[in-house]
Amino acid sequence: MDLDTFWQIISDTRADAADESEHADALTEHLVGLTPGEIADFDRHYEEQKIRSCTWLLWGVGYLVNGGCSDDGFDYFRDWLIGAGRTLFEQALADPDSLAELLPPDQEDLEAGDLGYAAGQAYQQITGEELPDNGITFGSPTGEPWEDDDLAALLPRLSARFAE
Repeated sequence: MDLDTFWQIISDTRADAADESEHADALTEHLVGLTPGEIADFDRHYEEQKIRSCTWLLWGVGYLVNGGCSDDGFDYFRDWLIGAGRTLFEQALADPDSLAELLPPDQEDLEAGDLGYAAGQAYQQITGEELPDNGITFGSPTGEPWEDDDLAALLPRLSARFAE
C-alpha cells in the first residue's frame, strides 16, 4: 500500500461518518476487508503521519483548541488531524495557525483516539493475533518547546479564536 492509498482510505471512511467514533468504526470495517499485509502497511503509514505531526507547534494548536492538551490529548489530537484528511493534515503541518480559518465555527474537541486503534482491531479480527510491531518508535516533539504565554505570538489567529 502506498501513501496515496492510505490517504484515500482515510477519506473514503470519513465521508459518511457523522463523528470521530463513526469514522473509527468505518475505518476498522474497511480494513477488515484487506489482507493482513495491507493492514500492516496501513498501520505503518498511520504511525509515520503521527511522527510527522509530532511538533511542539501542533501541540500548541491542540492546547489552544481543546482548552489544554496532555501527552495523551496530543496523541488523540494527532489522530484527529490524520482523520481530517490529507489536505487539512498537510496544511496544518505547513502552517499550524491556518487551522483558525479551516475549522468549523462549532468545532468541539479535536480528538479521535479510536482511529489509532483501527488497524490493530482489524488485524485482530481477521487473524486472531496482535498486529506485529512495525518498528516505528516515537521521540520527543520537534521544534521549540513553548510556554502558555508564548502561544499568542506563535499562533496569533488560533489564539484570537480560541483563547479563553
